[in-house]
Amino acid sequence: MDYDFVISSDDIVEILTKRAGISYHDFFKYPSNSKIKRTHNEIFEQLIKESKNFEHVVWDLTNLTKKARKRIFNHYPKANFKAVVFDFQGNESLILKRNQLRFKQHGKYVDEMVIKDMFLSYEPVSDDEGFNNVSVVKLSENGILKP
Repeated sequence: MDYDFVISSDDIVEILTKRAGISYHDFFKYPSNSKIKRTHNEIFEQLIKESKNFEHVVWDLTNLTKKARKRIFNHYPKANFKAVVFDFQGNESLILKRNQLRFKQHGKYVDEMVIKDMFLSYEPVSDDEGFNNVSVVKLSENGILKP
């Protein structure tokens, strides 16, 4: 996929936690009105504004629900949208294992309960959402992503 601008909440979190001297995981324990969370949101909003100067923009977010995905559409009313869907259903235990491995390798993890809540809140992408193209990436049983 060609792109010339990326909006990644995860990248913002990594930068802010490094500056604050806290762990990636600790960021998510702060209340939404804390200084670090407000700074995250300000940077995120600024990136949205800047992204409008580019032709191919990637939103690197989980976008689990139709409501979350619609928010992106609202920022770019005349754009064509492509979605890359990570098909995890049936492989939830592999995702939990990968989360543990990521912690061992990178010191970065998400609470297991948060991930399980994400599984429950997931709404599959549907044709009526307005995507021009949807690509599905599956997680194989050995943990490898494949188109």
